[in-house]
Amino acid sequence: MSNKWKSSDARLILDDTVVRLIGVPFFGLVIPSATGLIDRAALPVHLILIYYLWFVFTAWMVWEGNRYLLFRYHTTILQSQSLLQKYLTMIGLNLFYTIPAALLLLFGWKWAAGADDLPPRQIYLTVAVIAICVIFVSNMYEKVLLVKRTEQEKLVAEQLQRSKIQAELEALKNQIDPHFMFNALNSLSFLIENDANKARQYTENLAEVYRYILQSKDKDVVLLQDEIDFMNLYVSLLELRYEDAFQVHFGFDPRAQGQTYLIPPVSMMIAVENAVKHNELSKTSRLVLDIDCREDELIISNKMRVRKQGYPSTSTGLRNLDERFDKLLGKSIRSFREGGRFILCMPLLKLNG
Repeated sequence: MSNKWKSSDARLILDDTVVRLIGVPFFGLVIPSATGLIDRAALPVHLILIYYLWFVFTAWMVWEGNRYLLFRYHTTILQSQSLLQKYLTMIGLNLFYTIPAALLLLFGWKWAAGADDLPPRQIYLTVAVIAICVIFVSNMYEKVLLVKRTEQEKLVAEQLQRSKIQAELEALKNQIDPHFMFNALNSLSFLIENDANKARQYTENLAEVYRYILQSKDKDVVLLQDEIDFMNLYVSLLELRYEDAFQVHFGFDPRAQGQTYLIPPVSMMIAVENAVKHNELSKTSRLVLDIDCREDELIISNKMRVRKQGYPSTSTGLRNLDERFDKLLGKSIRSFREGGRFILCMPLLKLNG
């Protein structure tokens, strides 16, 4: 029999090799000595060895049989209506197998050894001791199996939860494309009508931006530096569209701090999109985004100049962003208005922190 036995019903794996290697010889040697089946003083050494080998074999047969039944019917035992029913079922299985098997093996030994003077009551006493030991060992097995099953169910629940979160995250990532393309095509439409050369350059830059989006689809987080580089590429699109009406200022050194933090990909682009979508941009009404990094947060703020007329919103921007941060980092973004400014705070994951 394999050292690892797997129950087809409970689907549990329990490696009890060491316990069996110790337990089987222990009971095979101790029980016949304790019940007086072997009189070491009246027997030659070779017979003593042969008899003990037989009793170790008997212990192995009893152990393995009860072990199989316990693993095989462990699910049934767990489904018992009460604690009393559970133990009655388990003990019933023990006695159902142990008593006939032990009687057969012990009377077989008595016949083979020619121990006609050995009273049957001594055999029955030995069987009773074996049954008590089996019930005790089976109870220990049941406790271990219960812990194993609980751990397994917890692991399965965690795996299902991770799969669910991953599926939801993929759905959120897939929302980026239409949201991004919706705004990009609006800008391209404007440039085609007003400046064909800029429209051509915008199309080329748009291809680079979209390449990054595709490359980051399979990543949950990226270096803040990579995200800043991508945002700068995206900003170049906005500069073609709005010229000097749109600017970005960094209040920290992107090269120095960008290597120490991780952030969900395309997060900064969505934050910039949100600012552009809701604020007026013109030569007389510039939009300046101030970006800072403090206390493991990326803070993006701008003076609010609410757009009078804008394109219809798909309402997926900040909601999408918040859900992604919550699922990936376990933290939500924060957005609020203060002193005529809109402030967006995005948590960062610090490397080696």
